[in-house]
Parts: sequence; structure tokens; C-alpha cells
Amino acid sequence: MSATPGVGLPGTVTMREAEELAAEAERAGASSVWVTDVRREPYLTSAAALRATTRVTVGTDVAVAFSRSPAATAQAAWDLAGYGNGRFVLGLGSQVGPTLLSRFGIEADHPAARLRDYVLAVRACWDAYRKGHGRYEGAFYAIRQPVFSPGADDPWPAIPIYVAGVNPVMTAVAGEVADGFAAHTFCTPTYVERIIRPALARGAARAKRDAPPVLMPLVVGRDRASLALQMTTYTVPAYRRVLDESGLREEADAILLAIADRRRTEAARIIEERCLDQLGVAVLDDLAERLRLWGAYADVIGLTVPWYGLDHAAQVALFRDVLRAVERM
Repeated sequence: MSATPGVGLPGTVTMREAEELAAEAERAGASSVWVTDVRREPYLTSAAALRATTRVTVGTDVAVAFSRSPAATAQAAWDLAGYGNGRFVLGLGSQVGPTLLSRFGIEADHPAARLRDYVLAVRACWDAYRKGHGRYEGAFYAIRQPVFSPGADDPWPAIPIYVAGVNPVMTAVAGEVADGFAAHTFCTPTYVERIIRPALARGAARAKRDAPPVLMPLVVGRDRASLALQMTTYTVPAYRRVLDESGLREEADAILLAIADRRRTEAARIIEERCLDQLGVAVLDDLAERLRLWGAYADVIGLTVPWYGLDHAAQVALFRDVLRAVERM
């Protein structure tokens, strides 16, 4: 694991706040600043973070891919990389199908195969921007004129792509085409060893390349109860395999039943008592110990704060306390 963790900006920050907090993160010694896609426009927020910093890496962890065309994503990432002098990382995720539909009114079938094609389309657009011409014809996307205004951008910084995943099929896609794998906070060390690492290796073997590094986000809270409440938002059928593979099958049944019955408080109690210690979370006072634990399983760690159950002011205040902890490392 890299010596100093990165930090994830609170999901509700405005662009002005993103500037302030990213600058504070750089002064605190954070290695990177990550932007989520839960409320604000992640590429605009990334621009604000880049504007306020000079050294740290800034990236999306992660932007929802299918809510935007690959050409639109390629344009945004290209300009951010140029603006930040090569400090931008494009992190992409598919998002769970029902959430994609409810948030953006979009459906996307075959998400793993589609995201693979999406990444290839984005890279084809970048190649066209660099050369001044090009096109892409793939299984899901066809972009015949990515360079609409003539001209070549060369030289231009390279842009790493991180792909997010939970289940092994999507994780293997990351191993095949991505420069990094963005793990989900709803993950356990057992799941990393049993599912994530082997799936990345399978995908990498298909492409005859090395498996990409793993970025692991840890949600940092003031207490276990707030962290358990955050984890209820991720306990969905599509992710239950994480619990199943970690010896928590009965717990998964009980949590999902409680959530289905709208007994979220009970679901959070089960998570807190029986699952929390295995998931990607840390109580602020125990942060150093949790970093040591997860450092054995991840190549890069990012520290973020809960977005569920905390108002905006509380998120920002907790983020600043996380920065103080990073500064002491």
C-alpha cells in the first residue's frame, strides 16, 4: 500500500467547497483527492479540486459511466487531464441497474460487456483527439466523428482509467482493460482474496497484462452506528455475494429481509453487531488500526465519510477531522 492515504470529498460539497477542502487535503499530506457521483456533477467538482491544488492526484471514485455517453466522458476527462497537468484519474462504474434507472432514467443491459466497450470507446476518442482523427466501432458504441472541430492535441497528458466492480464478471473486465480497480467499500478482506484478486488476474490474463492495482475506499465515521447505517445502503441483492463469500450468509438473509420490510434500524443493528468489523469502514479513533488491516489487501486507500444519515455540515466537519488524522500520520 502507498504510505499516505488519499481522501474522498463529501458527496454534497459545492464546487467552492471542493476547492477549499481539496486545498486543505493537499496541505494535510493526502496523496489524492477523490470525487464521488452521489449528488454533484463529478467532473465539475474534479475541476474545482484541480484548480485549488498543484500536487495531489484528483480522480472520480467513481463517475457513473452509463449516465453519459463515452464521447462526453472522454471530452470531460481529456480537458481535466490537460487542466491538471496530468493529475486526473478517470474512475468509472456501472451503478446497480435499478439505481441507474431511478436516478437517471436510463437502462443499460449487459453491464460488464457494455462497460468494457465503453472504456475502449473512451480510449479511442482520446487517441483521436491526440492524432486529430479517428473513430470507434464496438459492440455497444459507435463513434464515427469524435474530432468534430479539426486539430490534434499533442502532446497531452495520459489519463489512467479505474473501473469499479463488486461481482467477479465486472471485476474481470477491470483486470482486462483498466489501469486500476476501484473496490467498493462494501467489501471484506476475505472477498478481496477469494473473489477480487482472482477475477482481476483472470481478466488481466485475457489481455496478457499484469493485474491492475486495487484502490480501496474506507468510510470513516465517528461511531459504529453511523457506519452501520451507511452500510445498509449497500446491502442489496446485487452485492450480497460479498457477505455470502465472507461467511455471513445468514446475516445477509436477515439484513435483506429487514430492509425489504422497511426495518432499516434493525438491519443496521445486525450489520453493526455481526458484519461491520469485516467491511471497508473505520471509526475515526481506530483509523490507524484499520489502515494497517486494509493495507495488506489494497494498493491504495482512500478515506471518505458517510453520505447517508449525516447532514452537509456534519459531513464537512467529519472530513476535516479525517484530514487532521491524515496530517498526524
